[in-house]
Amino acid sequence: MPDSYWAERTYIVRVLFEEFLGFQVQLQKHSHSNVIITARDHRQLVIADTLFSTPKHLWLTPTSLPKQPLEIWDLGNTTLSPRLVHTDIPIIFGDDPENPYFLNQSEDQVYVGLDIFGSTFFMLTRYEEVVKPERDIHNRFPASASLAYQENFLVRPIVNEYIEILWHCMLLLWPRLERRHHSFQIYVSHDVDEPFRYAFSGPQRLLKRCVGDIVRRKSPRALAKSIQSWLSVKQGNLKSDPCNVFDFIMQVSEQQGLKSAFYFIADHTCHPIDGDYDLSHPVMRSLLSEIHQRGHEIGLHTSFNTYQDQPQTQQEVDILKTICAEEHITQKQWGGRQHCLRWSTPKTWQNLNNSGLDYDTTLSFAEHIGFRCGTCFEFPVFNLLTSQSLQLYERPLIVMEATVLQEKSMNLKISSGEAFKAINSMKMTCHLFSGNFTLLWHNSHLTTSEEKDLYQQILVS
Repeated sequence: MPDSYWAERTYIVRVLFEEFLGFQVQLQKHSHSNVIITARDHRQLVIADTLFSTPKHLWLTPTSLPKQPLEIWDLGNTTLSPRLVHTDIPIIFGDDPENPYFLNQSEDQVYVGLDIFGSTFFMLTRYEEVVKPERDIHNRFPASASLAYQENFLVRPIVNEYIEILWHCMLLLWPRLERRHHSFQIYVSHDVDEPFRYAFSGPQRLLKRCVGDIVRRKSPRALAKSIQSWLSVKQGNLKSDPCNVFDFIMQVSEQQGLKSAFYFIADHTCHPIDGDYDLSHPVMRSLLSEIHQRGHEIGLHTSFNTYQDQPQTQQEVDILKTICAEEHITQKQWGGRQHCLRWSTPKTWQNLNNSGLDYDTTLSFAEHIGFRCGTCFEFPVFNLLTSQSLQLYERPLIVMEATVLQEKSMNLKISSGEAFKAINSMKMTCHLFSGNFTLLWHNSHLTTSEEKDLYQQILVS
């Protein structure tokens, strides 16, 4: 490889080859303008080098972003036959695919004009989120500002497609190679914003709910049910609380051979967004113990204002682990998700890494499902501002139920089958690449038979 951006190059080569393809590689600097992959037979796969040829003074500036609209490469006109969502491949960085030498093969060399390393680095590190200033009301980078959304590839894992192209180019030269086998997995998780609707709330919460039943939902029946549930919970019957669906969630996962991960809020930095429960309360301790005893996972749902606050992140990790230790709960790994998917690249990754978490699973867009990082594989993360690889892994979030169902987001209906079709399409795409279908479903959004039926249908289909 050329010797510019050596830490960045080393990171992305190791992710692609060692993490994704399962090969050990040796990295060598050279003075050529492209990346060259060689083996002992001296055959060469030459790959265009665009992003990492950016002058230093333009790195992480708007000038270094991909030029839009992106060029499209039609692989249907080539001899390559990789697994793809579609044969039309957006070129994030690279040469002009209309050039006849964009893919050029001889006996000892293959040249591909797609900058696979730079394009993949751009997606995995969330490069554009450091450069572009757009933010929503929660200071989140919006889907509408992303290259994937603007160029219509948010619902396809472009990095996985690039990996397939790389692999098939390698097979042209070395047909006996064997790659790492990946297995399709479902990771189902639940952000516990509201473990109980009424257990920790007073009459004001009930009044607000009742007003909603009449004014917004226009349902006298729902009004009566809310009052009945509140009274029953206050008399000590937690099973009648509509948000107490933990047994249902665990039963469904157990029937499908899955393990649910429950991410709990350990501290409060913004009321009332951070909920109204105390993790040290006996009721919550009992819930944590039950989840652990049944073989499911406990994780951290960091509070609303932690995404740029390392000391607060550390404090919340410590609170969760301390309470779990007191309840004799031990786990091989600890992970979690940011509240409201609030995120700042790369600071939030660094905070979580420094606080001792093993993985994060935040990165999806709140307003649209899809592949924010361009992949359905878990991967180690990289700090763009310090040029350092971190120990933390990102497990990209593919679907959040609120994104699909809420009016302010995609607003897809359960009754019409739209919601199932959209979610199942993401699941099937992850299956195509033997990746991870990561699904977030809040326990507080499993309070109706319609929601429960959709949830089960997604996991069973």
